[in-house]
Amino acid sequence: MSLPRLVIIGAGGFARETAEIARSARPELALAFVDDAPTEDALRLMALHDAAYLGAVNSWQPSPGDTCVIAIGDPGARATIAARLTEQAVTFAVLVHADATVTPSAVLEPGVIVAPGARVSADVVFGGHVHVDQNATIGHDTRVRAHARLNPAACVSGTVTIGERAYISAGAVVLQGLTLGRGSVVGAGAVVTRDVPEGSTVVGVPARRSHPVGCTSDGLARPQDPT
Repeated sequence: MSLPRLVIIGAGGFARETAEIARSARPELALAFVDDAPTEDALRLMALHDAAYLGAVNSWQPSPGDTCVIAIGDPGARATIAARLTEQAVTFAVLVHADATVTPSAVLEPGVIVAPGARVSADVVFGGHVHVDQNATIGHDTRVRAHARLNPAACVSGTVTIGERAYISAGAVVLQGLTLGRGSVVGAGAVVTRDVPEGSTVVGVPARRSHPVGCTSDGLARPQDPT
């Protein structure tokens, strides 16, 4: 009888972190990955994590029993791939590192990845394919919409609403009760004290709007430090 297999989409640093997150919770998993253009170094490093290369995303055909996660930091790219794979009826896993704390009342939709040291409080809801990186904290009753990302040590207070494809950079702080719009970006170390409009970038202490360095294909702000 073959072991259950997790297929990781991506071959970068977060893909390798995702492999370790998966193994911390389910050591019996067989790991594989797909990527459209992995570098030689990426192939070598993923092999060190005992993850077999299955080829490009478009050519991958899931085997019965396969589950999948998308380990790509850019929210727009993650959303595009998720939509494509959903049409193929791929089953998405939820991964929570053994050293993360997720309260029983929290809701994690398929595709969510929670890294070591993360702390998820009471009645938090994560939409599909949300990433919560190392040592991030999310306060009670916060709603994080699909494809958003919290980078390491981000601190989100209670009753915050984080829009779809929002990106909170490392060490940023979001105060109680605020709303971050769809596709918004919070810069590293910023302290957000007021709502952030859709598609905008805020930086500094207190956080103020800044011109994004670029835009995604759908016009949303592009993360300035994607993992």
